[in-house]
Amino acid sequence: MTANERIRAARERAGLEHGDMAGQLGISHAAYWDIESFEDDVWMAHSLETLHRIARILNLTVLGILEGDVPGPQARSMSFADFTSAIAESVRASGGDVEAWGERAGWDVAPLLRDPEETWNLCPDGLRDIAGAAGIDWRSVLPE
Repeated sequence: MTANERIRAARERAGLEHGDMAGQLGISHAAYWDIESFEDDVWMAHSLETLHRIARILNLTVLGILEGDVPGPQARSMSFADFTSAIAESVRASGGDVEAWGERAGWDVAPLLRDPEETWNLCPDGLRDIAGAAGIDWRSVLPE
């Protein structure tokens, strides 16, 4: 089952309609429909904040949405502040050029270094790429 299919199945189990979810999330019906219709939308078009809100409404975890059932507790082990500190350390270790480091990671990390709470605005694909470039397991940064 893909991430979008897990969301759809959980919504149906909860007895909610597309419009119910869109309304609770504050997004258009069409935007919510895309989340359930296209796996790429889940990974690349929506922020961790949106996925966290979906997870809370549907009594899921973000990791559960993205990867399905995983054994054992999956509490976040790295705060956003610790995550951005690790990125800053990786940038320093590579010569200190934030822009060059971000280009290698495939994402602009300057906003994260200014404010760790910007991590909420990353899509899961961005989190995975940036964490990988910093040598971090991206799953450890996911909100519960």
